[in-house]
Amino acid sequence: MAMAAGAAVYVYAQRRSAMTGRDMGAVLSNLPQELKESGGVLKQHMGEAAMAGRKAALEREAEIDRQLGGEEDLEVPIKDYIV
Repeated sequence: MAMAAGAAVYVYAQRRSAMTGRDMGAVLSNLPQELKESGGVLKQHMGEAAMAGRKAALEREAEIDRQLGGEEDLEVPIKDYIV
């Protein structure tokens, strides 16, 4: 188990080093901060992806409404799932 964790830390440090241009020693010596920064970037990307998905769903729903003649009395199931 410890060997797998060590390998994961090594791979993370290697990738983070390549992404930031810092050497692996600098990444490893500042590992907690590096993980926080990576988590923040990941959270930002997830938020952007969710917004893009919502936008696409709303556009698709509008397209379906247009194709159906804009009838307002039809229930479109996707409306229940978009928050």
